[in-house]
Amino acid sequence: MRAPSALLEVLGGEEGCRRLSAAFYARVAKDPVLRPFFPGKSLRCATEEFAAFLIQFLGGDEKQTQYRWWLSLRESHARFQIGPNARRAWLRQMEATLDAAPLDDATRNALRHFFSCSSAYVIGRDTAESDHEELAARWSEQRVLDSVIAAIVEGRDDETLALAPRFASRPSVFVGLRARMVQSGRAKLIHFVIDAAERDPTLATRRFAGTTLLHFAAGAGCLEVVALLLLLGVDPNIQGRGDHMPLYCVANECASETGPEVVRALARAGADVNACGGVTRATALHMAALRGHVEITRALLDSGAAVIARDRKGDTPLQRAINCRKNGISQLLLERGAR
Repeated sequence: MRAPSALLEVLGGEEGCRRLSAAFYARVAKDPVLRPFFPGKSLRCATEEFAAFLIQFLGGDEKQTQYRWWLSLRESHARFQIGPNARRAWLRQMEATLDAAPLDDATRNALRHFFSCSSAYVIGRDTAESDHEELAARWSEQRVLDSVIAAIVEGRDDETLALAPRFASRPSVFVGLRARMVQSGRAKLIHFVIDAAERDPTLATRRFAGTTLLHFAAGAGCLEVVALLLLLGVDPNIQGRGDHMPLYCVANECASETGPEVVRALARAGADVNACGGVTRATALHMAALRGHVEITRALLDSGAAVIARDRKGDTPLQRAINCRKNGISQLLLERGAR
C-alpha cells in the first residue's frame, strides 16, 4: 500500500483531494438533510477531515493527513445517526460533486461505486466490492484497519497483535494504532508498543493527528512508554497539535495514578513546567487545576510550576480551580503561596 497511487495522481494529488472535499461540502452546506449533522457555523473541520481521509486512503503525503482523528471509518461515523435517507442524500451530493469534477468517465464511475460501498459500510451494510484494482486493494486495507481498531476496543488482543504489524510501513497510521494500544492500558498491547519503538526508533517522532506517541503516552499515564521514548531521545518539549507539549497532556487528560510519576519523568528530562500553549495560553498547572488532578498538581508544583502563572484571560491556576469548584486544588495552591 506504499506504492504510488495512480488514482491520487488522476485526482490531482493532495490538492485535488482538498478540492474535491471542498466542492462536496459546499453542496452539503445547502442540503436540508445533511446540514443538521454539522451544527457549527462552518464546515471547515468536516472538509479538512474528509480531505485528509482521501489523502491517507490513497497513500498520499502523511504530513497532509493530520486533520484525521479517526483511523476506523465506522468509528468515525458512529456518533451520527445515519439512516437510509441521510445516506441517499450523501450519495446524491457526492455524485453531483463527481459529475462536476474534471475526471474521466472510468475514474468517475469507479469513485461513484466506491462511495456507494463505503457509505453502506459505515451504516453496517456490505455491498459488492469495486472491480477497480487499486480501489479494491485500498478498501480491503481500510477494512482491516477498522478491524484492528475494533479488536483494540473489544479487548481482542491476540487479533490486534496479529493484524497491527501490517501497518508498520505507514508511520502515521502505525502511530495512531500504537496510541490506541497505549490508551487501552493493557500490558500485552503496551509491550507491543515498546517492542515496536525499540525496533524502529525513527518512528518515535512520527505523528498521527498532529500528535506524537509521547503526547499520547503522557496523556494516558503510561510511564513505561514515556520513559522509553525519553530514553530514545524524544524531546520532552516536543510540540503537538495546538502547540501543546506532553506535560500539558498529562495535566489535561491523565486520570491514572501514574500521572504524577509521568510529570516527574518529563520534568527530569527537561520539560518546561511553565510552558503555555494553545489558544488559551494555559500552563500544565492551569489544566491540572481545572481538571481537579490533585496529585498531578502537587507533582507540577514540586517540579517548579509557577503558582502565579496567567493564561490569556489573566487567570491563575487558583482562579481556574475556584471557578471549577476544585476545592482540593484550591487548598493545595493556597498552601503553596497562590493568591
